[in-house]
Amino acid sequence: MTGDILAWILIWFEKNTTVQKDEILAGTGESYFEKGWIDSFQFIEFVSSIEEEYGISFSNDEFQDRKFSTIEGLAQIIRRKLDAQG
Repeated sequence: MTGDILAWILIWFEKNTTVQKDEILAGTGESYFEKGWIDSFQFIEFVSSIEEEYGISFSNDEFQDRKFSTIEGLAQIIRRKLDAQG
């Protein structure tokens, strides 16, 4: 369920950034890079955490997808990858 993925991502941001929960919830459709919520080192940690949690790997094309930079879009990408795995 995409909602479960979304919840996992929200919790990751709460635990690993200084951004408050209300701000995260209000900005799920906005770029977390443009908002300055994570830097490049945190991004690497974030992606590694997702890949470990869900047993998936991202392609270079997926990193280029604009959806990847928003919480909502990333949850959709993860769901699509999980559905493709069966």
